[in-house]
Amino acid sequence: MSLLPPHLQHLQHLQGDDLKSAIQLEYRTQAIAFIVRQTDYTEETATERLDELKDPVKVVQAYLGLNKVAHDVNDKDTHAFKSKNQLKYGEIRKFMDAGAKQYNAQKELNERRKKYQEYLEQQQQQQQQQQQEQQPTPPHTDLNSIQ
Repeated sequence: MSLLPPHLQHLQHLQGDDLKSAIQLEYRTQAIAFIVRQTDYTEETATERLDELKDPVKVVQAYLGLNKVAHDVNDKDTHAFKSKNQLKYGEIRKFMDAGAKQYNAQKELNERRKKYQEYLEQQQQQQQQQQQEQQPTPPHTDLNSIQ
């Protein structure tokens, strides 16, 4: 009993590099067939697009317009369209982040104000102490000597 599916029985006798290259060729053939079934591309066009995008699913997605696909595959600015749900949650996240940022900024500002106010009070206390120390003390009179 063979473990390979019927369409791969011809690979059963291969080993090593021959098996590896045969599997890669079979994968490529299956991928091109998949692309042709899912699109109206010819085999040549499907082969070109597969060489360009390196993934049969991405080729079909590009055909259906589900992904923005730049002509330059190495372009890092390409990104998929977002669903309405993703856009909604993205906006909620932006709103929550803005609120948290504003809250943290206000909290930090209040802490700075409190520290500055404590600093001013400390300075005022030091000035009062210095003034008290600088005032001459009245001569000490002995109440017994007044009589």
